[in-house]
Amino acid sequence: MTVTALTPGPRAHGRRGGRVIVPAVASCLAAAISLAACGSSADDGASAGSGASSAATSKTVHVGVLQLASATVIDQTVAAFEQELKTKLAPRPISFDVKNAQGDQSLITSIARSFAQSDSDGVAVIGTPAVVALAQQTRDKPVFALAMGDPVGAKVAQSLERPGKNVTGSVDYVDPAVLLRSIMKISPAPKRIGTIYDPSNQNMQVWIRALRAAVAKYPGVSVVESTISGAQDVPSAARSLTGRVDAELIGPDATVLSALPVVGSAAAGARLPVYVCGGDATVAGILASIGPDYPTLGRLAADAAAKVLTGTPAAEVAFGQPSGVEFSVQKATMTRLGITLAPDLLTSATVQ
Repeated sequence: MTVTALTPGPRAHGRRGGRVIVPAVASCLAAAISLAACGSSADDGASAGSGASSAATSKTVHVGVLQLASATVIDQTVAAFEQELKTKLAPRPISFDVKNAQGDQSLITSIARSFAQSDSDGVAVIGTPAVVALAQQTRDKPVFALAMGDPVGAKVAQSLERPGKNVTGSVDYVDPAVLLRSIMKISPAPKRIGTIYDPSNQNMQVWIRALRAAVAKYPGVSVVESTISGAQDVPSAARSLTGRVDAELIGPDATVLSALPVVGSAAAGARLPVYVCGGDATVAGILASIGPDYPTLGRLAADAAAKVLTGTPAAEVAFGQPSGVEFSVQKATMTRLGITLAPDLLTSATVQ
């Protein structure tokens, strides 16, 4: 753009048809125009950035969900995780691709491989063997463990506070010594405590060792173990305890919990009280549930997942941990077995 003056002056540097070109004024205006153009570009960039941000918040988040098996408590935990994650990530849309291995080890491996190769933004997993299987298949995709017993012992995390790898979530570990403090107050107190578990489950290896150590502190009390290799073995394992024990304590083994009605049925026939670590106390034949609230653990895992899905590396997100133990008793089973609860337990227990 050329700016002209009608009156010539002594400092004019050029002349055209009686009009003097004034370079100084032209330079100032050109600079102003240049700045205006830059401002326009910046505004355009901000608009583009805003558009990119809007696109990011409207992009659907895809989360895979791998369940080791089916059980009421497992389903409730997964449902709580999904609902809490939707709330945490709102208004971003989120989809869940749920696959159930039904306690089958070969299915666990194949489903884990499928999720590892998928384009999902992360995978939520419930059941220690399934968490381990997926962690072995991928080191980059975030894995959200729901109510895992011992991530450090299973070697998928370096610590609960700072996992250091691609696995985070929540843990459900409750020291068996805490459970026994309640069980041994119940009359009649057991002398032979039976339990069923899958020894290939790293979580249960830790839990069983702790149970043996806790029982050893009660003179005259022993543990009778019945092991399984899959859900199909639970019925025979439950029957094998008949006549060998006077109470059962089922640990946080997802495979056994998926077949809890079978355990309850066998125990009812043998008139045995069954205590479950955080399982469903409403299942026929089960006396009581002692342990963490699993839907709460699902929500804690969702808290961790939300942090990862909004930019924090899984390696830096601490596992959520239970804040206490809940005691739920099934009144019908308690009455049928003639069980008496200590006053302090009865006061704090939820009777169903």
